[in-house]
Amino acid sequence: MTVSRTSLRAAPLLLTVAALVAGCQPQGNTTAPAPSMTQGAHAVTGTATYRERILPPPGSTLRVQLLDNLLADTPNAVIADAMVKDVGGPPIAFTLPFDPAKLRTNGQYGLHATLAGPDGAPLFASVTRVPVDPAANKPVEIAMVHVAAPAADAPSTATSPPPTNWQCGDLRVGAVFDNVANTVTLSYSGRSRSLPLAVSGSGARYADYAGNEFWTKGDSGTLTLDGEKLECTRTNVASPWDDARSRGVAFRAVGNEPGWLVEIGRGDAPSLHAQLDFGSRKLDIASVQPRAKGDGWTGKSANGTQVELITERKPCQDDAGATFDVTAQLHAGGKTYTGCGAFLSK
Repeated sequence: MTVSRTSLRAAPLLLTVAALVAGCQPQGNTTAPAPSMTQGAHAVTGTATYRERILPPPGSTLRVQLLDNLLADTPNAVIADAMVKDVGGPPIAFTLPFDPAKLRTNGQYGLHATLAGPDGAPLFASVTRVPVDPAANKPVEIAMVHVAAPAADAPSTATSPPPTNWQCGDLRVGAVFDNVANTVTLSYSGRSRSLPLAVSGSGARYADYAGNEFWTKGDSGTLTLDGEKLECTRTNVASPWDDARSRGVAFRAVGNEPGWLVEIGRGDAPSLHAQLDFGSRKLDIASVQPRAKGDGWTGKSANGTQVELITERKPCQDDAGATFDVTAQLHAGGKTYTGCGAFLSK
């Protein structure tokens, strides 16, 4: 093969041009690319954002819900629910899978987002539902606003109603609504649980990320606790646990076969009151002493009956299915009574 002198002279020039062109090609981003969002026919993808230059605390969580606007007054309004854990600053990417069988012909749908801190308290939330066509397969942006706490010296614009009592199945529940913090604190079986305000078409709905929910409309409602849904009706009678707390009881335990209860007052040397054998026998001790291991109390009644209450912090369930945090044993007059109990906060 014959190579001309002209071609040989042009070769260095071509190599130089090729090197310059190669040098102009991008050699990689200086910052990591944003994670890709999986798009599909059965998922809504997008970002949730806000304007404030506030970084959420570690452990914050974004919750996004796909809602059927025409079913807003029913529990079936939520079509899909997804969470993004340990989020950083905005924009926060999300993928919300949904079941296409839950969509209705000519349905109207919207998105709602809440960014909550590690304690579950809302930090940012969308004010209105963002319209969305779930089948459109197009990313959606949800704008959120800051849920600011009121200043300490600012007058309250929302008054919280007095505590209410509810009969939910066999469970008596106390509810304290806080219209400033937008939470409800539920008390039942000596336990308590706080739920933040959630979106609803009507009524007052409070729910957390674990699926627990309290939704009331007037004097009726529903309560979902640990996966069990109960129908609720408002009542004027407080639960015996709330009643005991209001009387200054620090610890209360109950049991069956035979039916019994015991209540311990507050202080270093509290009083003890017990009703045994379905209430046919009562014991009252003005002052009992803590056990050496700190796991209960011991004392002697006026007639010389030795009484010892032993508590163990392990899950306990009574005959009605209510769950407690403490197992209790009461030894009195040669008999042993076993049941469940709870330490009652002030």
